[in-house]
Amino acid sequence: MRKMISLSLLLLCLLLSGTAGAEEQAQGMEAPEEISDMTDADDWFSTTDETADITSENDRERLLREQKEHSRYVHVFTDNGYEYDLDTRNTRWIPLPHSGDEYIIDTWVKLVKDASEDTSDGNYSYPAKYYLAHYYVRPKTRQIQFLSELEVTGGRPDNTVKGRGYQAQNWEDLTPDSIEDVIYESAVAHVGKNKLGGSSHGNMSIRDAVEEYLRISL
Repeated sequence: MRKMISLSLLLLCLLLSGTAGAEEQAQGMEAPEEISDMTDADDWFSTTDETADITSENDRERLLREQKEHSRYVHVFTDNGYEYDLDTRNTRWIPLPHSGDEYIIDTWVKLVKDASEDTSDGNYSYPAKYYLAHYYVRPKTRQIQFLSELEVTGGRPDNTVKGRGYQAQNWEDLTPDSIEDVIYESAVAHVGKNKLGGSSHGNMSIRDAVEEYLRISL
């Protein structure tokens, strides 16, 4: 009987000893180090930043172009679904053909489809289209002469436009509140009234002064 009790105690000690050793071994094991590869994430953020920089640069260039375009064209009025914009860069005094001292205004007007009149459903966009109309304005007699109209689709106009040219018999008297009347007033307001029938050089631009000098020299 005593021998069986001793054997049971011995087995119990061995069991307890084995359990304690297993716990110590488990506690002595270090948790595996977590390895995180951030290379792909860094590359993604870097690529995103570069793309944002490119997009931002494109936006700046587009904004500068729009500002330059906006400063060049002065909105005159809107009629029949089109916006009429005066090209201030190409509105200037020129000598009246076959005249010794009278000056007229050479001007271009840009006609753009009014955005509010767009009836498309948004599924298909047509190429951008606008028109360039060329006029002579004669302040001395309050007359206007239409020279040509150019249709521009999907880009810039060709430099091959050929109008009918100046004809003395093509001067038209102004009808109040007509399109031509508004264009006339806008052109005269832009260049000023220093050359109404005369060759005054008071507000002449450098370009006009050179042309005047060359004309007189010839």
